[in-house]
Amino acid sequence: MLHAGVRASEQGSPEAGTASTEREPERSLRRSLVFRLSHPSFSLLPPPLLFLTQENLWVTALAVFTLTTLLLTLQAALTPRPPPLSLEEEAGKCGDITPAALAKHDGRDPYKPLYLAIRGVVYDVSKGRAFYGPGGGYAALAGKECARALARMSLKPEDVTGDLGDCTPAQLATLEEWEVKLRAKYCVAGRLVAPVSLSLADLALHDGSDASKPIYLAIQGTVYDVSSGRQFYGPDGVYPFAGRECARAFALVSTDAADCVSDLSGLGPMELESLRDWRAKFEFKYPVVGSVAE
Repeated sequence: MLHAGVRASEQGSPEAGTASTEREPERSLRRSLVFRLSHPSFSLLPPPLLFLTQENLWVTALAVFTLTTLLLTLQAALTPRPPPLSLEEEAGKCGDITPAALAKHDGRDPYKPLYLAIRGVVYDVSKGRAFYGPGGGYAALAGKECARALARMSLKPEDVTGDLGDCTPAQLATLEEWEVKLRAKYCVAGRLVAPVSLSLADLALHDGSDASKPIYLAIQGTVYDVSSGRQFYGPDGVYPFAGRECARAFALVSTDAADCVSDLSGLGPMELESLRDWRAKFEFKYPVVGSVAE
């Protein structure tokens, strides 16, 4: 009876109930661990890391790669692209060009477009540099008027001219075929013209006020066509050089119209060096069209 009473009192006492309640979480955790260890398909990792197991890690990597590729493709498709360069717009920059200026576009300067002329029409053959550039099969034609050479199918130096006087009808027909091919493949860049000799009065007529005339300026007697720089030298430009001889202005780096003269007296070595630099820039950027008559 004593043992039974003791067991009864133990079961009914508050302390016994508390001890039983405290041991319940321990038993639950132990059952969970036993279940996980007896079932390999379950992981001991926390739920967020359950997917990154060794068995399916490559699947995760493939999914991330595919999603990233799709997002980048979508971004590229939605991002505005700049308009493609128009060769037609670039072609207008040559304009009228003299044989001396054309000769500078023979491919030896990689920063200049590659030109050749046929019957006075100048073509930009830069896309065919492999053929017309240095070392190409038709390099002898670059930078020159070459109508006769194409008509006669000749690369002899004496034939690289525009003289067609003694060409046969068959040779002229061959030349026309070449013209058709070049027009289909390359842009017309301008027109080959003879060098002009302008008085200062004639030069003044090319100041940009007449939109039908090219814009000229002169440096030490050399006349440059600066029509492609109309925004700088035209009527609304910041430089008052158009239609003038402006050697002194460039030497002094001056925009005073009174300095737009050829007189270089009183200038020192630094000013003259500045003038040489400006002439080099113009030789590179603008075509020479002639000279100022004495």
